[in-house]
Amino acid sequence: MDIDAFIKKQESAANKYKRIYKILDFSIITLILFTLLKILKFDQVLFEFRTFELYADSTYGPSDAISAGILFLAVISIFIAVLLTFAIHFRDRKIQIVPLIEEKFPPLNEKLRTANDNKNIHNIIVDELMGNVLEIASKVNSSELLEKKRFKASMALLVASLAIFSFVMVTDYQSDVDPGDLADIIQDLPGMPGNENATSPDESFTLEGESGNGGEEDLIGEPAVIVVEGEEVDLSLPPGAGTGFTGGEESEELPPDFVSSSAYEVGLISSPAYYEQLPEGYESIIKEYFEEMAKN
Repeated sequence: MDIDAFIKKQESAANKYKRIYKILDFSIITLILFTLLKILKFDQVLFEFRTFELYADSTYGPSDAISAGILFLAVISIFIAVLLTFAIHFRDRKIQIVPLIEEKFPPLNEKLRTANDNKNIHNIIVDELMGNVLEIASKVNSSELLEKKRFKASMALLVASLAIFSFVMVTDYQSDVDPGDLADIIQDLPGMPGNENATSPDESFTLEGESGNGGEEDLIGEPAVIVVEGEEVDLSLPPGAGTGFTGGEESEELPPDFVSSSAYEVGLISSPAYYEQLPEGYESIIKEYFEEMAKN
């Protein structure tokens, strides 16, 4: 084993342990987030929104054992955990393996650095130093590069979060929070869409032919007013006006409802004027006139 092979071996081990830290952090964050969301009934909160309500009764996996709500919680937890893990390790420095090895193995302090800088030089002093370094390096255990305190703390937190997660899933433990209240709070957050079923207070309705300016009338805006003989007349219609009425062109024509009278013999009936008091001297003339009219 030469000096380069030794350094590369220790660097590979250090990078492996660094990935283990990230995996532990990601797992812990995911379990904690999922458990909190499950306790707060966040899966039911999602189904309060029109986008997700169609999946409320959907199930997946073998024997339909996984509900859509569980999948949604898992996706949300994983997504947030990825972002938080990236943020936590964003400032991690690239491993300077030589100083790290010297820190973990004091017998190599300064010697490993000097030997690595002069590895292409061959003389009695350098060769003796190189032999001394390689002798110590052969006794080095790569596991010493693992941060044991950090690893133990992460493992303890992982076990605790896993135990709480299992308890919540087995017992289906949930808080008393009303999903509808949480949905309202989420809708009130800045940038969140409001209730899709609600009608905006600024929404206007148009009626054809009710206004002189293009037939549009804002029923809840400024009223349409005309002046008739010096008096203002409000022409706006209240909401719901005309509901239940059908235009004349759409009404059904029904035959008139009447009862036919029985047939009877047609005869002449004298007008009451025939028996009235007639002007004196003209009685015969008027009677003849009415008789002629009755004949026609």
